[in-house]
Amino acid sequence: MNYKILETLADISYYAGLEGYYSGDSRADISNFICWAREFEKIHQDTDWDVSNYMLAIEEYANIKITSKIQP
Repeated sequence: MNYKILETLADISYYAGLEGYYSGDSRADISNFICWAREFEKIHQDTDWDVSNYMLAIEEYANIKITSKIQP
């Protein structure tokens, strides 16, 4: 099991919850969070988290994704 992807999934889901994000379809939301976690990990596969702020990167990434889902 890939702990890193699970941690990313949990962090994205947590952030979405803090922001009160809910599309009206929880299954679609969970599916999106899983896709977003995979994409985030792919984008940041070479990121040095000792130099970059992981939580800030998660928040910025999730905010972009959530905002794109709620705009008309």
